[in-house]
Amino acid sequence: MQIGNFYIPFTKPSSPVIWVRPYHTLSVSSRDDGTVVVRTAARRFSTTSIGRYLFIAAGLSLIVVPLILGAMNVFSSVVDGDASENPCDLFSTSEYIEFDDVGIMCLVVTENWNVESFERAEEHFRYQSEWAGFEEYRWTQSGDVVTLCIVDREFDQYYCDNVIRAQDRLAHQNLSYYSVYGGISQDMPSWVNDRPSTLSVDYQSSTDAPFGTDRLLMAWDDEKGWESLETRTYGSRTNELTSYSAPIERGLIEIMFPYVLPMLIGLSIFFFSGARVTVLEFNPRASNIQRRLNIGTPLSKYDWTGVDFQNLTLAEHSFTVTHHHSGDEHTASSTSYSHHTGLNLSCTHEGGSHVLFFFENKNNNVRMEVVDDLFKALGVENPLHASEASINQTEQPSSEAMSHPPFVSQAPVDQSKAPLPSEPDAAEVGAQEGSGFWDDV
Repeated sequence: MQIGNFYIPFTKPSSPVIWVRPYHTLSVSSRDDGTVVVRTAARRFSTTSIGRYLFIAAGLSLIVVPLILGAMNVFSSVVDGDASENPCDLFSTSEYIEFDDVGIMCLVVTENWNVESFERAEEHFRYQSEWAGFEEYRWTQSGDVVTLCIVDREFDQYYCDNVIRAQDRLAHQNLSYYSVYGGISQDMPSWVNDRPSTLSVDYQSSTDAPFGTDRLLMAWDDEKGWESLETRTYGSRTNELTSYSAPIERGLIEIMFPYVLPMLIGLSIFFFSGARVTVLEFNPRASNIQRRLNIGTPLSKYDWTGVDFQNLTLAEHSFTVTHHHSGDEHTASSTSYSHHTGLNLSCTHEGGSHVLFFFENKNNNVRMEVVDDLFKALGVENPLHASEASINQTEQPSSEAMSHPPFVSQAPVDQSKAPLPSEPDAAEVGAQEGSGFWDDV
């Protein structure tokens, strides 16, 4: 079974396996081990074949070129990175933070967004964001751990995280100190379970940032090689979000990602371009026939076993194909029909029988030369020729079965009843002198 140009593994192939159209010929290749490989081939260039080759070339270009460019880019980046003093060249940045436990963390992205109508109250602040709408926070600090909560007025509850408040220069040089997985204390004040509506807050317009120039940090280090760090700064005019990550893992992804999409498009074009052709491999010695693709995985293979190569059959067949044509805003959709006649070539195997080829007639004529070439390569007599010979042999009588009347000289004569000799007339003499059929026997 197949859908379009894709075969569904472990399912019986469609019938016929190969449709030999009028503009196709069979490419038959005999091997030294006795197997015969058969596939279709275009007899001449056409608009369809030229378009197919162009699609194949485009698909291969989109696969090979990005792959080469990506490999060259990765190789040059790794070589230059080893020789460079900047370990974050893969990120196209020179800013990084170095920790004692995980090493260097490179700057990945920095986002800034403006805020308006900034207001403060005791351990509260709120503002109007240009992209997130109205936001309100409540916070408290114990040591350098800040419990920062978003105030959700709609559902009347808090959503909280514990972060580390630090100055521009980090006092602790281990990333694990800022980690949410065991580094930051998860103890929170009791009010995080209260309803925000139970507290009356008197907000005042302000230009003072709630944490000054300090940053709020939190890290994730649960998977080695994928560590990341996030810092936030809240101000009365702008907020800033900065992310850091391990250099190599993130850098390789950034390098290869631009090349992945063209390669996927190239693979799609290549698969639908018709470059993959169905191949039938005949093995008379093993009584086996295998269907596969010229470009494909082992999952495209299907085997018929116990094939009787002396019992291949040819039968006339015809069918009609319905073609649906979708319309557009100017034309209506339509339906057309095409009628096809030709010969079905079938084989018998252990599981029954299957149609291998449909040889479509060309100009209403059976393409017997194509069929003969296939049977000649298989070393099997064309069943149509065998049936014609059988019919001719049946219609022509053998010499032994042909009966002749006895010669006159061999016929017994009863002398008692024999007529008296008489003179023949002229007509009889003429008939006897002429060479008749029985005289030539």
